[in-house]
Amino acid sequence: MESGPDRRFATTLARGLSVLRAFRTSDGPLGNQELSERTGLPKSTVSRMTYTLSQLGFLDHLRSIEKYRLGPAALALGNIARVNLPFLEIANPIMQELANETGTLVAFTVRDQLSMLYAHCWRPRAAATIWLDVGRKIPMDKTASGLCFLASASERECRDLRQEFVTSGELTGEDFDGIVKTARHQLLSQGYTTSIGGWVETINAVAVPFRSHEASQAFVFNCGDLSNNLTEARITEEVGPLLRKRVRELEGMMGQDSMGGF
Repeated sequence: MESGPDRRFATTLARGLSVLRAFRTSDGPLGNQELSERTGLPKSTVSRMTYTLSQLGFLDHLRSIEKYRLGPAALALGNIARVNLPFLEIANPIMQELANETGTLVAFTVRDQLSMLYAHCWRPRAAATIWLDVGRKIPMDKTASGLCFLASASERECRDLRQEFVTSGELTGEDFDGIVKTARHQLLSQGYTTSIGGWVETINAVAVPFRSHEASQAFVFNCGDLSNNLTEARITEEVGPLLRKRVRELEGMMGQDSMGGF
């Protein structure tokens, strides 16, 4: 989160945004101590951020318990961002049908720093499956969605991500390069990437990239479920090709070129 050598980077703004990013859909209100633990920022810094954000309407300050929750300005900003991605409305029936057909959780994921964020989910009707909520973050380097994002990223995006992973201490440069190479091979040869128990041992997933004219980076659609339902064989024979087909249909409806060859 620090600026490093780039003097254009506004560290104070980044710290404020990290406080907003700390909230999850499963949370109740959070106090400054909890936000400090989640962001890694000193509690005194968090206190200044939460005060400012509450004054601007991005946080609601619940004075009776001295905690905060996301405020109306944050909600408005999210709704504006969603309106700027019109393909989601077109994707709704396509992805809901896919969820029903496969009995898996279908999700639209976006990059959030070194993680992937569940931005929208389609749950199958009358079927038991894993329920990852909107707002859930998953590791970029261990999940089908993250591998798909890395495989479809531009060379410049990959260089920046490599530096961020190495600086954070999460991966060495060699490890990052190996992950990207494997992910790109999967995407080029199959049209999708997979994670077989890579993040959670009992969960398998498959992912396909989608790049919109309205955004500068790729988005990812994925299907995931418990491994006893979404087996590796079922991914290869059924769910992976179906997800790839549905994303290609969406690209065609949007008048966009396929990312199959990225």
